[in-house]
Amino acid sequence: MKKIILTLCAFILIANVSLRSETILLKSGEKWEGSILAQDKDSLTIKLADGSTKVFPKSSVRKVSFAKKQEPAPLKNETQVSEKERKLKEEKELAEKLKQEEADRKTKESKEKKREEDLSQARRHYLEGSLGVGRGDSQSELRPFFQTIQFAGLLFSSNGQAEIQTTPYVTRNRSATARLFYAWNRFTVEVRGTEAKGNLEIEGIQTLAFGSGGGSSSTSDRSTNVLVGNGDTKFQKFSSRVGFSPYPHPVLDLQILGGLERIWTKSNQEVDSIGGITATGQNPNRINYRNTTSHLKGYSVGIGFEWKFWERFTLQGQILHLDMQGPSSFRSNEFRTDSTSFRYSQNRLDYQWKSIGTEVNLKFTTKVKENLSVFVEASNMTLNNKIQSGYITENDGRGNSDPSQILLSFYGPKTLIPMLYDSKTSLSYVQVGTNYRFDF
Repeated sequence: MKKIILTLCAFILIANVSLRSETILLKSGEKWEGSILAQDKDSLTIKLADGSTKVFPKSSVRKVSFAKKQEPAPLKNETQVSEKERKLKEEKELAEKLKQEEADRKTKESKEKKREEDLSQARRHYLEGSLGVGRGDSQSELRPFFQTIQFAGLLFSSNGQAEIQTTPYVTRNRSATARLFYAWNRFTVEVRGTEAKGNLEIEGIQTLAFGSGGGSSSTSDRSTNVLVGNGDTKFQKFSSRVGFSPYPHPVLDLQILGGLERIWTKSNQEVDSIGGITATGQNPNRINYRNTTSHLKGYSVGIGFEWKFWERFTLQGQILHLDMQGPSSFRSNEFRTDSTSFRYSQNRLDYQWKSIGTEVNLKFTTKVKENLSVFVEASNMTLNNKIQSGYITENDGRGNSDPSQILLSFYGPKTLIPMLYDSKTSLSYVQVGTNYRFDF
């Protein structure tokens, strides 16, 4: 009877359980883990953990233990998976960040190493001497200024002279440049001097007015003469400049330049004025010895560059702004023969100029052997001059001044000159020469 009751209890228990049972305890003491697949009144079929199935007679089953499925478990599992993924993601991001930082560090170190190499290669300490010769053009004489003064003389007096020279203002020259260049890493010091000499043949016409009185009551006799003659010019320029390289580089070096500039110009002329005797017996023939000098001084600022390529070639250049000022003087010693006797008179013009312009230098150098190299250099400087002040003096050789120059001395430099004359000072040349470097 007990046996029947136990079997019935087990059957009722099994009949009311769900398929979520996990442990089956047999009367023999054996224990099986699995999931119940099917059952009837005589047997129980379960699926074991390895995927196989087993059938037990219900008469051999002592107890069935069920583990009810807890809902929070999967959530906990999902949370654990999410936490793990987050950690993996953070670790991955950290690894990528560290990798990028390492790459950046290597790039920075590579740049620093490259910069150190550049600075090492850009180091320099040497003294270089250069000498070049060539040809070019220069304008230094102030002939148009003198011509304007003469035209003004005809306007303010009944007697005077005016001339027009057809000789070009720009003179061909032969030039030479000596240069010392000292470099010490970022700093450079340059001293250069240029001299240009030229000759000119003078041609033109001269109009002379002889008379007395003034205004409408004046009487005059005029003569037109032919001008012939010759002259020479000299142009001297001295520069001292200091350079600084903000960012040294072994291939392309850029510099900021500044320095002092001085210019001396001189022109000598012998001008013969030849014409026929006038109707009143005036002899217009005369000889003029003229001398023009100018002295300008000031400063220059600009930029320079040095580009090294193909190991043995170098291209250097300078672009400068020049601001200068200084005095100029014109002197004329005139000898003439008229109806009375041999006469000698002097004219002198003194004035101050303000000069602003530019200078461009370009130099191509190639090595020949070790520290010896040859170069070709082109240079162009142009200054625009504006008159600041001036005065005119004239005497007849015996200390007597000409009253007709009183108005002229005021209106000439101040009013007429700026209207009729734009003065320029220029120097350009192409030279070839040699460099020799002393390394320290």
